[in-house]
Amino acid sequence: MANILSRAFTAGFRLINGSHLNEWFDAINNAFNGTTAFPIQSSTAAGLTAAGTTQANALPITSSVNVITTAAASTGVVLPPVSTVGVGGYVVIFNRGANPIKVYGAGSDSIDGAASVTLTNALRCEYYAVAPGTWLSAQLGAVSA
Repeated sequence: MANILSRAFTAGFRLINGSHLNEWFDAINNAFNGTTAFPIQSSTAAGLTAAGTTQANALPITSSVNVITTAAASTGVVLPPVSTVGVGGYVVIFNRGANPIKVYGAGSDSIDGAASVTLTNALRCEYYAVAPGTWLSAQLGAVSA
């Protein structure tokens, strides 16, 4: 299959770095040509129930957009491994449960440099895979009514 996108940008800094655009163009072309996995997922899971009180027994997250509707005290979820999502991938979690939940990294993956973080109820957070084994979080405000 021919390339979908052309590498038309010269490397160097602008408002958008041409090198980064070329990397994404290559990733898109490779995905359409079947030579690599596309780094961004697009799936939704709603009506989830946070579970467990440790990384070992918390609810595994398997979609890119997740809505927790039941969250008993001290329960949690586990992000997918960065190695599965791919660097550049993301996961969004809405906590619509009654309590804060713990969000754990899978295995030795870290979130903001820690093994777990807390997601307050009525808030949502985006988790970005920024390097192998490394998630960064961007907690957002309350969800709309």
